[in-house]
Amino acid sequence: MGWIAAFLGIVVLFLLQFPVSGKIVDAKKHHFVLVHGAGHGAWCWYKIANALQQSGHQVDTLDLVSAGTSSVDATTVGSVERYSAPLIQMLESVNDTVILVGHSSGGITLTYALEKMPSRISKAVYLAAFMFSHNATRAREIFNQPGTPGSLTLIFSNGSTVPSAAAFKLDRAQQVLYNKSPSQDVILAKSLLKPFPLFDVAVNFTSANYGGVPRYFIKTLQDQVILVARQEEMIYENPPLQVLTLDSDHSPFFSTPLALVKLLLSLA
Repeated sequence: MGWIAAFLGIVVLFLLQFPVSGKIVDAKKHHFVLVHGAGHGAWCWYKIANALQQSGHQVDTLDLVSAGTSSVDATTVGSVERYSAPLIQMLESVNDTVILVGHSSGGITLTYALEKMPSRISKAVYLAAFMFSHNATRAREIFNQPGTPGSLTLIFSNGSTVPSAAAFKLDRAQQVLYNKSPSQDVILAKSLLKPFPLFDVAVNFTSANYGGVPRYFIKTLQDQVILVARQEEMIYENPPLQVLTLDSDHSPFFSTPLALVKLLLSLA
């Protein structure tokens, strides 16, 4: 009878891996921190955050300064340090290491965080995000992509001839940002998009800090903002550990959420 008890024990252990839905439960839980891109906020991650949480993982989303629920005027932000402060504060407060995911211009904030707090980040995922190969760039120039001219309104302050913020034109948003996304998500996004700050960026990253954290890049193959050729150029100039692809627009958190979650879990 001993073999029967042993067999039943194996069966019980096997069944404990499956909830009623039949999906395998990952015994190891991860902590994801999701960083939005220009004009967006924590709200854009609602599908991804829900799916990851339903899988048992911890997820934090946040609004960078002037984004989402932040009341700060985008024209007054002025620096990557101030813009990224909410992320740095979050990383200072966590007791574990996180998987940091950044979308689009959120890649600048990722790079800043990797250099400043590498010990708090286990992996960094650049989702169609700016991943530069040198230590300085101008945020005012990074949006001069083939898909964006004519899609942005530049915002000037205090009589300056240099724009301090920009905003996506709502009548072009679907064509540029959400060309493969569901119409209900486009309507939601157009009601929540905000101006975003422009500032000179100087993130001096090093091999000891920034270079010490595994980096991954997810290409978006139908992207009309950061075209595939530009994504491949950044990958070539600053090779990540691994490159993955999504057949999505610039906003896979809307257009291909399940595929994106699957990729994030595979990297985790």
